[in-house]
Amino acid sequence: MTAEFADHDCLICKKPFFPYPMGEKNGCILHACKNCGTVMTEPLIMKDELDAYFASIDPQITHVPDPAREIIEMKDRIVKIAPELKGKRFLDVAARQGYAIKAAHLQGMKVYGIDSHDFFIRFAQEKYPPDLFQNISVQDYAATDPEKYDIAFALETFCEQPDPEGFVAGLARLVKPGGLLYIEEVDGNSFNLPRNFANWSYVDPPLNFIYMSKRGMEAILNRHGFQIQKMFFTWRPLMRLIAVRQ
Repeated sequence: MTAEFADHDCLICKKPFFPYPMGEKNGCILHACKNCGTVMTEPLIMKDELDAYFASIDPQITHVPDPAREIIEMKDRIVKIAPELKGKRFLDVAARQGYAIKAAHLQGMKVYGIDSHDFFIRFAQEKYPPDLFQNISVQDYAATDPEKYDIAFALETFCEQPDPEGFVAGLARLVKPGGLLYIEEVDGNSFNLPRNFANWSYVDPPLNFIYMSKRGMEAILNRHGFQIQKMFFTWRPLMRLIAVRQ
């Protein structure tokens, strides 16, 4: 779309979507929203496309080269979220290999990990107590009305959501009022982005396809009752933040 009048609203900031071309990667066209700066595939990749893609590649999950070090790094992130962790309920919404769950458990937290990818959950259940993990999306898990969590942990998962609005609405149902949401996500509007966005190694649709800006992240969080409490400084094109559930 190159017309000067938007024909729909941005999925993230909900303002008229005036696209700015950001190149092409893996056959996907990338556009940035001129209002909020978020970059995404246009059109957005849908769930049925993702299901077909992962079914075709049949991923085989393994440990990272140094899982012990990864668990320590997860612990370092977690202890910065709140001054008191012991006994708090902790939810990792993209559990992957289970390292954050292991790290949070070592801090005395009551932990649970979910992931929409069954191959990650199968791996985690083989390595750790299987009842701590479930293959389910945030939206579907929120619909089961579980006990609310003190802390939700979301690392690089906004970038792979075919329904970002439903994803954040689900997070809002899972975090109790006054609870915290920790987010780590590539900043699609950072001043330190590579000059050629589409050639950046991180950009890899359909594995990821939304690259949120800080302005876009704040807009979608605010719509669902989250307020950004703290933003960590980083030189990398990465946002690290804590949001509180109102």
